[in-house]
Amino acid sequence: MLPELVVSKQPTILIATTDPDIRENMMELFQSYRITTLWASGMEEIKSAISKSDVAACLCGFWLVDGTYRDVVRHLKRQRAEIPVVIVCAPACPQEYRDYLAALNIRAFDFICHPYRRTDLERILSSAIALRAQQAGTPAPAANLSNDCLGSSDLRRAS
Repeated sequence: MLPELVVSKQPTILIATTDPDIRENMMELFQSYRITTLWASGMEEIKSAISKSDVAACLCGFWLVDGTYRDVVRHLKRQRAEIPVVIVCAPACPQEYRDYLAALNIRAFDFICHPYRRTDLERILSSAIALRAQQAGTPAPAANLSNDCLGSSDLRRAS
C-alpha cells in the first residue's frame, strides 16, 4: 500500500477506448472520486487532450478508431514521456500474457484485464499518478484511491 501524500489538485486521467464496457466501468469508478476524466477514441483526440491538459495518467483500451494501444504508448513516450500508460484489455483476452509482455516491452506502465477487481485498478492507477508526480517533482494528486487509504485526501469518495 502506498503512503498517503498531500493532495495538491485533482488529477486528470485520459481514458482512451472504443470499448463501451470499459468506458462505462471507468465512468462508474471515477464518478465516485474527485478525478477529472478526459475521453478519447482515437489518436487525434488523444493528441488534443495531452496538448491542452496536464494529464496525470492514461488508461488505454486495446483498440482505438484509428490505432491500437501500441500507437498510444509510442506517441506518449515521444511527446509526453512522463505520462504513465495503463493498458486495459477486453474480457477473456486469449493472448493476455503475450499482450502483457508486448505492452511492457514498449514501456507501458502496466496492464490490466477487464473485468478486473476495482482494488487492482485503484492500486495501479494510484502508483501511476504517484510516479507521475514524483517525476514532476510535485506532490502527488493521489497516493491511493482505495477507500481505506484516502483518509482526509481530496480524492476520498464523494458522498
